[in-house]
Amino acid sequence: MFLLYDLCVVIVQKDSFFIIFVVKNGTNETKMNNRKPQRFDLSLIRDALAQSEAPNMGLHFNNDFAVLQGSGAGLFGYMINRKGPFLINDYRIGLLEQGEIHARINLIDRHVKAGMLAYVGPGTIVEPLSASSDFFLRGVALFKGLPSSIGRMPALFNGTVRDIQMPLDEAHQAVVRKMLEGLWLLAHDHSFCREAFDAQVAALLQYYHHLYSLDAERKVIHSHATDIFNRFIQLVNGHVRQEHKLSYYADRMCITQRYLGSVVHEVSGATAKEWIDRALVTEAKVVLKHSDKSVAQIAEELNFPSPSFFSKYFRRLTGLTPAEYRLG
Repeated sequence: MFLLYDLCVVIVQKDSFFIIFVVKNGTNETKMNNRKPQRFDLSLIRDALAQSEAPNMGLHFNNDFAVLQGSGAGLFGYMINRKGPFLINDYRIGLLEQGEIHARINLIDRHVKAGMLAYVGPGTIVEPLSASSDFFLRGVALFKGLPSSIGRMPALFNGTVRDIQMPLDEAHQAVVRKMLEGLWLLAHDHSFCREAFDAQVAALLQYYHHLYSLDAERKVIHSHATDIFNRFIQLVNGHVRQEHKLSYYADRMCITQRYLGSVVHEVSGATAKEWIDRALVTEAKVVLKHSDKSVAQIAEELNFPSPSFFSKYFRRLTGLTPAEYRLG
């Protein structure tokens, strides 16, 4: 995901898509809408660009992709104004060259700074919070999926990793920047060669996987407690729509509820129940804002015993009834 850009390349289609971008100068804010929990997809990107007053924006479309270069402040601001969270059902990669962004990604607050590479994959829920007015990025988004020329799928993109924020040194930033500049030039070549363009995309994805592997090797091995916390958050993100009790997650992890609760609090400063509630409320917000489902339907979908129980729960955690949140 990344919803930033000042000088970015974006490749898009209709169903699922990747977005890769690099930021150079910047900071600002943005959001989304539709019938089902809506994705921040091509139609919303078009709306954002149409409404943005950011200078130096460029966009190139053909039947299979879109290449974008311009200010990320406009798009991110659009997302913030539309009050997320947003459901991302595609692949997005970006390099922030300047500025910073603050967003909640899969429940965790993330701070992306200049010089960092970022990635979000399918099923990610993103809530933009703030961005500096000067942030700058480059990017590309593919909506038909990975190009066939990529060969074997890099492990990074097989669905096991949902989001990444990774700092790069100047040398690696320069390589990624040049690769994205190459995509921009290829997309605007009057004798456009799709094979060359796809090959460049494939090379970029392979290189990104390479950088991710290097970063993983450099990191100090996480403590056992951190590993337990990360596993817990992963399970909550995947099952909270149906499973609201701590006992379910403790059983899945083959540890006691008491031990899981103590570890989660030790690592994060919040209780395990607070993390479950945060995830459940986020799911409810997505459906309320981006669908026309009734409160009763949402309560059933999120496995609440009754609509009234769901409404009281939502109000207790947000200060608003579901209806008030939907209209707000």
